[in-house]
Amino acid sequence: MRKCIALCLLVLFFAAAAWAAEFPLREKPEFKDLTPVVTADLYAWNKAGQSVVVDVRSIEEYEVIHVNGAKHIPISQKDFLVQLEKARGKSDGKKLAFYCNGVTCAKSYEACRAAKDAGFANVFVYDAGIPEWAAEHAEDTTLLGKTPADPSKLITKAQLKDHMVDFAAFKAKAASGAEVIDIRDPMQRKDQLPGVAGVKSIPFERMVPLLQKGAFKGKTLLIFDAVGKQVQWLQYYLEDNGQKDYLFLEGGVRKALQG
Repeated sequence: MRKCIALCLLVLFFAAAAWAAEFPLREKPEFKDLTPVVTADLYAWNKAGQSVVVDVRSIEEYEVIHVNGAKHIPISQKDFLVQLEKARGKSDGKKLAFYCNGVTCAKSYEACRAAKDAGFANVFVYDAGIPEWAAEHAEDTTLLGKTPADPSKLITKAQLKDHMVDFAAFKAKAASGAEVIDIRDPMQRKDQLPGVAGVKSIPFERMVPLLQKGAFKGKTLLIFDAVGKQVQWLQYYLEDNGQKDYLFLEGGVRKALQG
């Protein structure tokens, strides 16, 4: 009996460890009292009209891909709580679920924390986020303005990695005549890439219409941002508009400056 109990405890221990590894933010002290929701339950709530889903990411991320019907209220917005109450009152009976970019993205947790602390009831974190939702429910996903989403156009981590290079390779490629583009907002441009000349500053929102017009056809593009996050969303527009010859700076300007 003791061996059986010990074995059961061991199984539970490893199961808990695996769960924590899969959803690491659930174990953070500041988030442990928040309630997660899994994809199947959120889907059922949506179909039954029992939930309000909130996308708390940037407008660039939302416009690339989002859950159909999701309210877009960025957590970075100063009046986040005001806009949230407009979307669903504090004590409304519907469940309020926040999502962002998956299990390592803290924005959904930060939004849920802020909502709960402000007195919103019935709040949940959908921490699997848009990657799992799109993979399981393409029919209820909008990708580049189209729904249902085309699963073949979802970009994997491996596909993103294939276009990432370190600073040494990026710098060497720039010296060979490729077009170098900084997609950061003007406010982010305090730091520059050392030893890279001829950089064109074209913010993300200006890059998109240029790609749609075919402005970079036949050119090799070297693209960088602040920390290597924005480029993953620009990749959708690059691929959708047939731009195949491009590379991203891994880790963005910040990593390059760290050496």
